[in-house]
Amino acid sequence: MASSNVKEKKPGVGKFIKGVRSEIKKVTWPTRKDVWQYTLVVLAMCLISAVTIGVLDVVFRFLFNLLT
Repeated sequence: MASSNVKEKKPGVGKFIKGVRSEIKKVTWPTRKDVWQYTLVVLAMCLISAVTIGVLDVVFRFLFNLLT
């Protein structure tokens, strides 16, 4: 098989940036109201998780102290 000296043309930075811009235009961005709702949901879940872990910690500590 003969090797050819033809180089592959690599896409430039400009083409990459144009591609990124065209893809960013397709994104559906959330509204300010949506962002606040999502933030509140995340904070609520963090609070619920923290309380659950705290309660389990107290219960297991109490049970462990009964054994010792």
